[in-house]
This record gives sequence, structure tokens and C-alpha cells, in this order.
Amino acid sequence: MPIPTSPSPRRAHPRRLQVAAALVILLGLAGIGPQAMAVNFDTSSHQAHQDWQTLIATLGDESHVRAVQRTSYSDAMLSLNVTPGQCRTPWIEVRSALGQRQAESEVVNRVPIDLLVDEQRAQTGTAVLSTQRGDDGLYVRVEGIDMDLLASRLATGEQLHLRLRMTPDTSDYWFMSFSLNGAFAAWQRMQTLCRTS
Repeated sequence: MPIPTSPSPRRAHPRRLQVAAALVILLGLAGIGPQAMAVNFDTSSHQAHQDWQTLIATLGDESHVRAVQRTSYSDAMLSLNVTPGQCRTPWIEVRSALGQRQAESEVVNRVPIDLLVDEQRAQTGTAVLSTQRGDDGLYVRVEGIDMDLLASRLATGEQLHLRLRMTPDTSDYWFMSFSLNGAFAAWQRMQTLCRTS
């Protein structure tokens, strides 16, 4: 299911991931509306790190450790995630509110994404855009990024910039920026919690 492109490709919205707004329209046209209730993880071991926080999210036998940044946007959050037993394979995810619960869990699109810490060289990977049944979020999971390099840049960086290319061969971009105040401390605690969980 493709994401529609914007009529003004170089215009970035300062407060919202417009991919989510476009997806709301697209899902509505497809007849996908609210159904089932969302499944919520239990959280524990919360700790604040300036603009970030760390926590453990658990649902039954499933458990993840997260470093979360939710202060840059009112309707979106960035998370760095690891799973106990697989602490060397962290992943990045952005969640943006769509405003309505989704009826299906599905991958909506895969598009190129660039991650840039301050003015350093960008890393390019793939953004997998998906919805989850009973949840009102658009999830953007980042794949193909050198996470060790990213972690080293968290120590001194001030902003993490994300640029999604709406289709693989276009100049139609959407941008988001997240504060990195406290990110490295959150990363370190996330790794410690993962090893001891």
C-alpha cells in the first residue's frame, strides 16, 4: 500500500510527521477504521535522563528495554530498543499518532531513510512503515543502520535528524528532529538493563 506524496515536496512540517497525516487519509479511503482494543505492555524500572527516559516493557513472556524520547513532539516519540538475550542487536523505532485505531497489523511501505546527528555524515537505511491492530500509531522501524556508530555519536550530539524519502526515487522528503539531551546516558542504562534482565 503506497504512501501518497505531498504536493509541496520540499516543505517540512515543523511539529508533525506528515507521513502520519497522509496515512490517515489513505487508511480511511481503504476502509480501515477503528476496531479491536490495543494491547498495552506493562512498564517498570523507569528512569529520567534529561529529555530521555529508560524503562522495561513487558507483555507475558515478551520483554524489551527501551530508551525513549517523547519531548520533541506531542504526537510522536523516538525509541531505541533491545531485547534481553539479544542485547547486541538494538533497533530504532518512531511512533506517530494517527488519531484512530487500526483494524489490521500490516506493513504499509518501505522507504529509504537518512539519520544525521548534528552535522555529521548521514547514515542511510530503510524505514519500514507499519500499523498494529487495535493501535492508533504509525510505526517507523529503521533497518540497516550501524548502531555502534550511532551510539558513539549520541555521546556528543545535540540533535538527531531523520529524513524519510517518500518513494525510493524522488526528492519528496519528510523530516523530524529529536533532542539528544540525555540520549547517551539513556543508551548506557538501556544496555545495562538488557544485560541484567
